[in-house]
Amino acid sequence: MKKFLVVLVVLTLVGLASIALAADVTVGGSVQIRSRDFQNMTFDKSSTATGATTVDTQERIIIDVNAKAGDNLKGKISLWNDFEDWGNFENVQGQGFGNSTGATKTAPHFGFREAWVSFNLPDIPVNVTGGHQLLKLANGWFFRSQHFGSDAWVVANVTGGNTLAFLDVKLAEGLAAASDDADAYVLLDAFKLSDAMTIGIDLSDVRFRANNPITVGLLGTRPVEVQNYDIFFNGKLGPVNLQANIEAQGGKVSALGAAQEIKFKGNEIVIQGNIPIDALTINFLLARGSGQKWNDMDHKEYINFLDIDPHYTFLYEYKLRTAAILPSGSGGFANSAHTGFANTTAASVGAMFHASKSLDLGLDFYWLQATEKDGSPLAVATAGAQSSSDIGWEADAKVYWKIYDNLTWNWDLGYFKPGDGMKQSTTAKTDAAMGVQGVLAFKF
Repeated sequence: MKKFLVVLVVLTLVGLASIALAADVTVGGSVQIRSRDFQNMTFDKSSTATGATTVDTQERIIIDVNAKAGDNLKGKISLWNDFEDWGNFENVQGQGFGNSTGATKTAPHFGFREAWVSFNLPDIPVNVTGGHQLLKLANGWFFRSQHFGSDAWVVANVTGGNTLAFLDVKLAEGLAAASDDADAYVLLDAFKLSDAMTIGIDLSDVRFRANNPITVGLLGTRPVEVQNYDIFFNGKLGPVNLQANIEAQGGKVSALGAAQEIKFKGNEIVIQGNIPIDALTINFLLARGSGQKWNDMDHKEYINFLDIDPHYTFLYEYKLRTAAILPSGSGGFANSAHTGFANTTAASVGAMFHASKSLDLGLDFYWLQATEKDGSPLAVATAGAQSSSDIGWEADAKVYWKIYDNLTWNWDLGYFKPGDGMKQSTTAKTDAAMGVQGVLAFKF
């Protein structure tokens, strides 16, 4: 029955495109087949733990419906089944989003990735966009939601080269730890210095409702509010395409009873860019996110809210735990993926070579260190008794093949050699992790 309803919805959306309506409606989408082989994700070649090895083929299906009614009104609906293991089409579907990175083979991934309406207010230069949409704040190192998307209001004014915007983003609803929601309020101003350069500032306030506080590590259940202050630059300086962010954080975990008030003092700097030289493009990255010293009551590690897609490395941060300390459900601390540069200092250099009209080849090398060695996984595992700042190094290769204008087959290969800082105990192994992923994508 559920499969029938999905087919009915799709046919209805496609049918709308052929009806003469007041709005111009276009339908597009894509079919993507992803092949994956990730080995030794636990840094121990002999491990049989869940998630140590992943070998599978998955498929993603997207149908995009775009509607435009004149110059002042438009909307979009994106219906998709996110990457799901081959074989699941024979199982029950259509139960809502699941986590496409999870190990559960029957986890549902069907739903609406985008569903928003955007319009200009009459007689005043203000645009309003509301609904489920893909978002990225500035250069995307504090807040990025471009995989599943987020529910939000975005109100923007564009006057000449200046863009002033206010965002109200629902980060989460019905949190298990908070029994309520988390919201972000953002004020952003971006100014175009020229057609090739933009500078800006954004101020963000993230709140976990005070009457339904969250569990913060070993400190119990507390109300939380985090502020992020960001100055950013995007542009071209001579031959260099450059992006830069400088960010600092404030806010607090409120005191309850005799408990100590905790202040947020994180900071981050990210400089990245490329230099095109004919068929060769040189890439570089320098980044540092603050970390946490063991038993420091104030939270000095940089906090971010990022999606589950790759952000810089192909293995570290995307598929592996990082050096960041996060509150765990058991009341302690743990390390997790998708944490950006939290407690991570990174330097990278690489190149992309346009070998032919249809083929690009690339290689990037990353050197990775824990900003605070007392916040490394080894320090977490030993309660601060032993620590190391050596996260390790990673080499990532890229083979991007454009078969036709609408068909690509892109491959990423990664090799990560962990250092002592990634150990979960003093006797844990640090065997190399390896991965390869190919995505055949047809877009129409």
